Amino acid sequence: MSKVNPIIAILGFSLETNGFSPPSTRADFEQSYLLRGGELEADIRSQHPRANGTLPGFVHEMDATGDWAMAPLVVAATSPGGPAEQAFFDEFLADVASRLRAALPVDGIYISEHGAAATTGDTDPDGTLFELVRKIAGPEVPVVATLDLHANVSQRMVDTTDVLISYLTNPHVDQRERGAEAARAMREILGGVRTAKALVRIPLMPPSVTLLTGVGENEAAILNGTLSRPYGELIRAGQRHVEPAAGPASVLNVSINAGFFLTDSPKAGMTVVVTTRGDQAAADVLARDLAQRAWDERDRFAPKLVPMEQAVGRVLHACHDPAARPVCLADVADNPGGGGRGNTTDLLRALIEAGASDVALAAFNDAALAAEAHRLGVGARFTAVFNRAESHPLSARLSASAQVIALSDGCIVGRRGSAQGRSITLGPTARVRLTGLEGSESNASIDIVVISIRQQCTDPAIPEHLGIDLAKLRGFVVKSRGHFRAGFSEFYDDAQIIEVDAPGLSTPVLARLPYRHLPHPIFPIDPETRWRAPD
Repeated sequence: MSKVNPIIAILGFSLETNGFSPPSTRADFEQSYLLRGGELEADIRSQHPRANGTLPGFVHEMDATGDWAMAPLVVAATSPGGPAEQAFFDEFLADVASRLRAALPVDGIYISEHGAAATTGDTDPDGTLFELVRKIAGPEVPVVATLDLHANVSQRMVDTTDVLISYLTNPHVDQRERGAEAARAMREILGGVRTAKALVRIPLMPPSVTLLTGVGENEAAILNGTLSRPYGELIRAGQRHVEPAAGPASVLNVSINAGFFLTDSPKAGMTVVVTTRGDQAAADVLARDLAQRAWDERDRFAPKLVPMEQAVGRVLHACHDPAARPVCLADVADNPGGGGRGNTTDLLRALIEAGASDVALAAFNDAALAAEAHRLGVGARFTAVFNRAESHPLSARLSASAQVIALSDGCIVGRRGSAQGRSITLGPTARVRLTGLEGSESNASIDIVVISIRQQCTDPAIPEHLGIDLAKLRGFVVKSRGHFRAGFSEFYDDAQIIEVDAPGLSTPVLARLPYRHLPHPIFPIDPETRWRAPD
């Protein structure tokens, strides 16, 4: 093992699985992110990489802390969706195995993972990947992995890595920092540090709308106690124990993963993973204490959604009263970042029927409609048929009088929040203005950003690159759960954001979901659940 000029293999698999969505296919990964070898390294090192921020964060910190050589293997990532097709995942594993064996000997391995994956044949593909990597590399090669804080963490994932490092912020604005932390941990382990790890699973499955942390949104209000963010408080409590390279018994990392409530996984439940520099007892005690605190505060993780009729009324009030503050409606149940299709029409229909004006929606996933707008050209008036090519029962058709306002190729660079500085690919994109439902009179004026590649709207560059001036809108509808808060915080504070109770595949109302694989008992599905952290 070389400590002077180590060779570090890099790989990763990223899919936040919604167990109620259609399967994620090879084409989904190819369209989003599937890079190998030199192409992977070139993207990570580019000025505006498409890669998850943990990858450039790791690479840049390794560059800054000494000599090293990269062995880029393969990274596959796509937008949250249904379980990955097993055949594709099997081929991915075979590719990883072949490339890793060809790269041997390596001195370390870095895995950029999401951690909430499932496939059509495997409930713990993240653990399967980690186990494969460990088996090929052997027990002495350091393996460091980063995870989304919505990861469903298994004991196998902990056992087959030296340290797991999860995001600390939601919205996720610290991906680069966590990649850099992984690089520093890699340097420590290469330098001789041996880790001790403890995992405690809590029978608590909070919906994602309750998991904001404050950092990246209304941070000042969180920190001064005027706005409640229980998950953020818990994470910060854990971070108070983390120490920079210090004594051999000090805490290297604390990762508190809420899990992803939509995966429908036997691994469901919030987890606490504590990694120390060799002190197993200290890891056990801290993991137990933090887990007990999370359980004791379980009632704070309850969603507070606003009925759709009331939310539309708030928009109309802003439209009619110039003194009223503009509002942002979060269509959280149709969040592509949680496996939603990004194309439900219930909220849109209600706004049109109510005659809302000076309102925009971003982004609606409908490749067929975007293609039609491009064929017709800017200025064309037509009947826009939403979901013409969609078969899912929650994605109802809607026909409206429309005009093409602007067109783009959908290639932009994010400017704020989790997408800042990253290349975003929306596919052929159109700004379409709706004035009424087909065959009915209306004074509505609603601009829709129609995209061709499904993803949530996290960055203001998405509407802005088509000429939408967010500062002049009276209402804005975003198909996102929470990451938009970091991107749009310059326009909307917490009081202006309304999380709407509308239909969709990513609904945070757990009682509406047909779970099949959850471990029981688990709160809040089983409200009488009793639990204490293990001694």
